Amino acid sequence: MYLTVVLLLAPWMVCGQSVNFTINSIELKAFPPSTLKNGDNLQLKCLVNIAKIADFVLASTFTFYKDNRVIHNVTNTRSQATYTIQNASVSQSGSYMCKINADRRQKTSEEIKVKVTGLLAPLISITKMEPVSEGDEITVRCEAPNEKPPMTFNFYKTVKEKGPPKKIWSNNNYAELTYDIKEGESILHFECTLKLMIEDEPESPLSRRQTVTVVEPFSTPTITVRPSNNFTEGAVMEVTCTVQKSYRHSEDVSITLQKGNHILKASNSERLTYSLVATVSDMGNYTCKAEGKTASKTTSAMVKVKELFPRPRLTLTLTNNKTEFINDGDLVALECSVSSLSPRESIKQDFYLIVNNGERRHMRRGGKFLMYLRSTDSGHYKCEVTIANITKTSEQVQVKVYAPVTKPELKQILKGNKMVVLGDTLILTCRSPTGTPPIVYTLYREEEPLEIKEMKNSSEVTFMVNTTKLHDLGHYKCKASNRNHKSSALSEVLNVMVIAPVREVSLVIIPENGEVEEGAELSLVCRADYGTLPLTFYFYVKKSIEILLRNVTETDIMHTQHTVSLFTKEKDGTYFCKASNKANKIASSKSMEVKAVLARWKKAVIGTFVLVIIVAAIAIALYLYLDKKKKAKNITSDSSRSKAVNSSGEKSAADVKSDDSYFGNVQNEEELHILKTAEETNGNNQQNHEVEYTEVDSSAPDHHHDSVENNLNENPNTNNLT
Repeated sequence: MYLTVVLLLAPWMVCGQSVNFTINSIELKAFPPSTLKNGDNLQLKCLVNIAKIADFVLASTFTFYKDNRVIHNVTNTRSQATYTIQNASVSQSGSYMCKINADRRQKTSEEIKVKVTGLLAPLISITKMEPVSEGDEITVRCEAPNEKPPMTFNFYKTVKEKGPPKKIWSNNNYAELTYDIKEGESILHFECTLKLMIEDEPESPLSRRQTVTVVEPFSTPTITVRPSNNFTEGAVMEVTCTVQKSYRHSEDVSITLQKGNHILKASNSERLTYSLVATVSDMGNYTCKAEGKTASKTTSAMVKVKELFPRPRLTLTLTNNKTEFINDGDLVALECSVSSLSPRESIKQDFYLIVNNGERRHMRRGGKFLMYLRSTDSGHYKCEVTIANITKTSEQVQVKVYAPVTKPELKQILKGNKMVVLGDTLILTCRSPTGTPPIVYTLYREEEPLEIKEMKNSSEVTFMVNTTKLHDLGHYKCKASNRNHKSSALSEVLNVMVIAPVREVSLVIIPENGEVEEGAELSLVCRADYGTLPLTFYFYVKKSIEILLRNVTETDIMHTQHTVSLFTKEKDGTYFCKASNKANKIASSKSMEVKAVLARWKKAVIGTFVLVIIVAAIAIALYLYLDKKKKAKNITSDSSRSKAVNSSGEKSAADVKSDDSYFGNVQNEEELHILKTAEETNGNNQQNHEVEYTEVDSSAPDHHHDSVENNLNENPNTNNLT
């Protein structure tokens, strides 16, 4: 009964527990509403409408959000919660909402927009203050202490006018930027602004200006050129660089004088002087540069020098004019001339020829020089002339003297010391020991030119000849020539041996039908129709394995022979041959079957023996035949007499029976067998003879019959014949 009541009340207990409270609504309010000024206090109030049963105490957790990020939470038993932001900044503008969480139930308010206006100017500071010198570094810091990152800072530097801003994005509420103090900067102004990452939020006002005064560690150098910045060559030019140090700095200063990228002179003092007898080549831009540890200053001056006389020109002329190239031993004329000098003035000047090794040779008046050139005189030549203490040198002239070529050497290159096989590539090299390049080499086979190659140095030339025909073997030679019109040379003749590999090998056997009488000879002839001598021939017989019978090398002929004597059945087999030469390629013939047969005398003996047997058989058969015939005639005669007795009544049936018994005794089994054999041997002739047995000549006297009658008469009791 109690259990039943509990079960019935349980659903009501659960249901009562689930309806202890319900959240009807939730709302977030801001004070002041919507918009407030930078520095004001912002109060956020989350109001909740909860329905609950009497005396039910509910603890709820209130959570505040800004732009979907949690900023505050609090738990209480009231139906509202408050969150206050003291001195609100512009960065706290955004979307706010609140959420309540009570006994696993929750509800979220609608978002409200809060706008904080009046972004303040950032604070600016400089890490290094006066004294600041050229080349120093300073760090500028811009900061917004009341704002929340991220934000962007803009830095401004003003020398004479404000330059473009340098932007730095920062995840902090400050940013720093380092500046180098450049040459010539004296008073600098720095400012900055910031911009928050808030939509439609304007940039902040400029920070207050920070001013930096720059002190020069030394003055800008001065440059002085004497006699002036524009004069005629031949005068002594003097360039002076001067710099003055600042009394407030005691650092060392160095001075350099440069022309282009070339340093002419350097000094660690405050003054530098450089002097020389100037020529046109000394014309250009000169720069004085003063350098300290961090700063540097420069001053430049353009110097113009007028030409006293132009640069001399060296020319070379061949006296024979046969070719444009200079051959060994040719006479050449070298002339050094100045275009602005007349021939009369040129005679008064001293000209010098300078050869490639630096040797100076005095030229004749007027700048002329004759000389025979050798191949060792090849090189670069130039000339110089001195007028009014000004020495000028001409541009270089390249002189190349072509020495004649000497007899070239033609060689054959063998790979692995092997001979050249037909189809291989023949490699030939040719080189002339002396001769000025470029050298032209021509390869000849007999008198036919095959290939021409030019070498621009003294190296050997290589020719590749494809040996596809036997025509490619023969006499080769090489011709060398160069630009020396007097020289060309031929090499010694090189006899090239090209080996043709063996092809088309055939085997001839004697006897041709491959049947050799026992005891006779088998002749094998192996022949190669193509290939270079000497040839090596190999004779083989194949039974279960290949057996080498003989090998022989022929130096003069394309064939050879091998004889197998006393041929027997044991020498039956398949015979073939192979051939090769120095090409190391083996060619094989077709295989031929050879077998032993009986000798003729053996055949004659066997034939004679068989013939004797046949004749003997015939003789025996004939003898038996004649004997049988004779006995047959006797029997016939007895039969005739018996008939005669029967007709006269003198002879009884018992007598006739006695006669038959006698005939039976004569014709025994042995005789019958011999007669049967003779009949089979003689064939149809036997039948003819048997016909003759039945023929009886009644007119002929029968002595035997008479004898029988007499005996019968004398011995009537006798029944049988013995």
